[in-house]
Amino acid sequence: MEQVSEAIKKKSEEFLENIKESFGENLRSVIMYGPAARGEEAKHPYINFMVIVDDNTPSELARCASFVKKWRKELIMTPLFLDPGYIQKSLDTFPLEFLDMLSAYHVIHGGDVLEDLDLKMSDVRNQCERELKGKLLHLRAEYLNLRGDKKGLMDLIDRSLNTFRLVFAGALFLKNIGIPKDTGTLLSDITEEYELDASLFKKLRAMAKGEIKVNETEADELFDLYVEELDKLSHAIDEMTDI
Repeated sequence: MEQVSEAIKKKSEEFLENIKESFGENLRSVIMYGPAARGEEAKHPYINFMVIVDDNTPSELARCASFVKKWRKELIMTPLFLDPGYIQKSLDTFPLEFLDMLSAYHVIHGGDVLEDLDLKMSDVRNQCERELKGKLLHLRAEYLNLRGDKKGLMDLIDRSLNTFRLVFAGALFLKNIGIPKDTGTLLSDITEEYELDASLFKKLRAMAKGEIKVNETEADELFDLYVEELDKLSHAIDEMTDI
């Protein structure tokens, strides 16, 4: 966990104590994933955990209910509670989610349930296609409500870049490219491999982080270009019919 800050390590230790107290011998594994595992918690401070338990029925999960408010205050998201067989049975349904986890995760307790996952190209391509087309529809709809609202557009771009991270990771997998841990390298790789506008994505990320300023007209123009590049990626994945 060398990339994880001391503050995150401390919260992880406290979280694990809570989980052990709640589930005892029913507990099999605890894994941290997401921004905190990638060392990107400064911008996105929420901490994500996956907890593997023998029994994840609602009545059993209620054992940790007394800790939920505490976790929320510590910016720990409600964990993913899975039973031991869930991951293998869900690789064809949620390959992008597991692929993104694989790019950076830390085993906090127990076995490494993400080790040696067998993700199929066809499953990744199918989810990439669904996610891209669906998210582009929502992106266009949200834009209509925010046109002329520079701050709102910047927030939308920031949120969407994080949302599209799953798709970008899947698109690199389809080209047999390793998935980088940090988002900046991920964006660099996706623009290179799919011949997207690298300078545009760098500028959008800098805008979202507040490093550069633009006026309302520029924000609208950049958003148009952003959607065009995402459309290009969507078309490229559509054409991968031989996978």
